[in-house]
Amino acid sequence: MKRRRTIFGNAIYGLAGLAGLTLCGVCPLQAQAAETLLRVAVYENLDYPLNIFDKNHVLVGGLQKDFTDQLAKKLSTPVSYAAYSRRRIESVVIQGDADIMCYSSPGWFDLPKEVSWTVATFPQVERVVVMADKTSVEMVPQQLEGKKVVLQLGYHYPQIASQLTEGKIKRVDLTDVPGMFRLLALGGADAMVSSDGEIEGYFKNFPEKRSLYKVSKTPFSVVHTQCALSHKSAWKLEQINAAIQFLQESGEMERIMRKYGLSMR
Repeated sequence: MKRRRTIFGNAIYGLAGLAGLTLCGVCPLQAQAAETLLRVAVYENLDYPLNIFDKNHVLVGGLQKDFTDQLAKKLSTPVSYAAYSRRRIESVVIQGDADIMCYSSPGWFDLPKEVSWTVATFPQVERVVVMADKTSVEMVPQQLEGKKVVLQLGYHYPQIASQLTEGKIKRVDLTDVPGMFRLLALGGADAMVSSDGEIEGYFKNFPEKRSLYKVSKTPFSVVHTQCALSHKSAWKLEQINAAIQFLQESGEMERIMRKYGLSMR
């Protein structure tokens, strides 16, 4: 079992704030926000720019934290984070051990009806990566048939699902993106599939490696990700959606994407 690590966002309650809550006897939503922690589950295997972990694997930054920090700020509540494996994170939210997880999609969940889904948040664009001396893969699945493709363990790939089942494409599973790049360089696979964010995160950490690889111009997939809210959470879907829509309309979500070299479009 993976060790669970949690960090808590700062929450400061002054005397003036307490007095305001006491006077606001007809404001149940504000009272709930002040008393209810927003517990966020994140993928432990996703690194920059989605997650930034310190040397103790405590979440200290990244697109997901910046977004949910702002979400919690709009909800006027403290926030905590816990990292989970891909195999555990879905059940954690369903069982109510976390309130919410973001950068997800009903198509990625085994039991999508067991949670509530918010409005769309950030787009996830996946691309195919090959070695620089190979032919680019711009047509899926045709150009992947007969090849070994390294994919992330536990992830669903509906675009090539039938080819994987029929053995026309051989799947090689790994848990981390740097490992996928290394396997590709060693000849253990012909291609890999990963998101723009994770690809750029790898090249940010290893800029000297960029020239060794070729990234497809044509997306492998585009998914408008959402947040999954536990049915057992004290938070209501309407509250979360209203906060997300505020962050969209205020330009905050676009600002967060630009901060990490990504775009909403």
